Amino acid sequence: MTSFGPTPNPGQYPNPQNESPRKKRRVWPWLVVGVPVLLFGACSIAVVSSLGGDPESTVTTGPAAGSGSGDAVSDRGPAFPGKLDKDTAAVAGATITRDDLAYTVAPLEVVDTVLGSYLCAAVTIDNVGGEQNDFNGYIDWSLQDGSGAIRDATFGPDRTMLNSGAIAPGGQATGSVCFDERSGAAPGTYVVLFEDTFSFSTDRLAWVNTL
Repeated sequence: MTSFGPTPNPGQYPNPQNESPRKKRRVWPWLVVGVPVLLFGACSIAVVSSLGGDPESTVTTGPAAGSGSGDAVSDRGPAFPGKLDKDTAAVAGATITRDDLAYTVAPLEVVDTVLGSYLCAAVTIDNVGGEQNDFNGYIDWSLQDGSGAIRDATFGPDRTMLNSGAIAPGGQATGSVCFDERSGAAPGTYVVLFEDTFSFSTDRLAWVNTL
C-alpha cells in the first residue's frame, strides 16, 4: 500500500511562471501631492500674468483722453523730487490714462477753514474702456509736500469729496481730494500722487504743482 505524505497547502505550490503576485499601487498619495502642486502652479501663472500685463500710462495735455483732442505724450513726464523710475508724471491740470481710466487732476487750491488750511484738487475720472471699473477717493491718493513728506488724503470741509464706487463704460466720476495743511502751504513743489491699492502694479501717477 502506497504511503502518502501530508496534503500540501495550496499556497505552497510554486508559481508556474515564477511571478510574485502584483501589489496594488496606492493612488491617494499622488493625489495629495499632485493637486496642491497644480493649484500652486495655476496661481503662479495668474500672478505673473497680472504683473506682466500692465498697459503703459498715457499723458494727455488738454481734455480727457477719449474726447478726440489733446496731445498724447509717450514719456514719463516732468521730473520732481523723489520721482521713481516707473512713475508717470504730468503738470497739474493734465490727464493721465491707465487701465481704461482717464484721470484729470486740477491744480491744488488752498482752502481756509476755521480748523485750518487744506490743499484740495478737483478730480475727474472718465471710464474710456468697455467694462465697468472701480475707483477710490481716499486710500489711493496722497500728497508729497514741499519738504518731501508724503501724507494721505483726508476729508476736506466745504468740498464735494471724490468718494468710492464703480464707473460704467463711458461714465464719469468727479470730486475733490484734500490734504491737511494746518500750518499753511509753504512755497515749493507739491505732487498729487495716485497709486491703485488693489492692483499688482506699483507704478504711481503724479501731478506736479508749484505753489
